[in-house]
Amino acid sequence: MKTYYGSCHCGRVTFRVETILDKVVACNCSICTKKGVLHHRVAPAQFTLLSGAESLALYQFDTKEARHYFCKECGIHPFSNPRAAPDHYSINVRCLDDFDLGTAAYEVVPFDGRNWEDAVAALNRKLATNS
Repeated sequence: MKTYYGSCHCGRVTFRVETILDKVVACNCSICTKKGVLHHRVAPAQFTLLSGAESLALYQFDTKEARHYFCKECGIHPFSNPRAAPDHYSINVRCLDDFDLGTAAYEVVPFDGRNWEDAVAALNRKLATNS
């Protein structure tokens, strides 16, 4: 496992994640498409919020099971607790300060979030078998 550090744009929200970052999920649902998120799911023990709890705001919609956090100052969405695994964190890989999407070796796992109910079981199986 490797330790990565991430932040929002203004730097008020900072976090650390310990993981093997070998795959990212590209979701095509309405919110992920508009935010441009690339997801990487980790267990709570692998995630530490280092600063900025007071700067985080919560956005929820539809079933209100997912918790989408964003910085109240700059608007960036560094992580969420996803509907597919609400007890985990989904890190926005684009917010990692020390992970280069252009040079790193990782698999992009597509997720058909526009058809969420049909796609979530297949994604969970894919992430479990490739861990």
